[in-house]
Amino acid sequence: MSRGIEKSVSFTVPHLTPPSVNHIYKPTVYTGKDGYRHRGLKVTPAVKAYKYAVALFARGATVAPPDAAKKKTAYDIRMTVVLGPRQHGDEDNFHKVGVDALVYAGVIHSDAYAHCVIDVVRDDRENPRTTYTVERIEE
Repeated sequence: MSRGIEKSVSFTVPHLTPPSVNHIYKPTVYTGKDGYRHRGLKVTPAVKAYKYAVALFARGATVAPPDAAKKKTAYDIRMTVVLGPRQHGDEDNFHKVGVDALVYAGVIHSDAYAHCVIDVVRDDRENPRTTYTVERIEE
């Protein structure tokens, strides 16, 4: 169910914080179409679960414009990451997965036009969550 295009969107993903950039991929060995074994990288289950959770809690909301206006649109993204018990990290490590999850959920059309500010909170360790506020900026 789509809520339609809005100027700004806010939502919270409870009990989850974005996985670190260091934990996006894991090495894997697979057999290619040519029949030979290859080495590559596979997205971790934690990253997949986080993207699914963002899509669920965004509830179909989007600030992405129709196709014609996409080249003239940028996004202002504010993420507040409240770390849980025994979690640590810094602003730089949460950016990639957090913004990619917004693209996956359809909230924004591309992370190339996104300006992201991340606040990491360590005070409320018993209630980990990630809060997003996304605003469309039209040039």
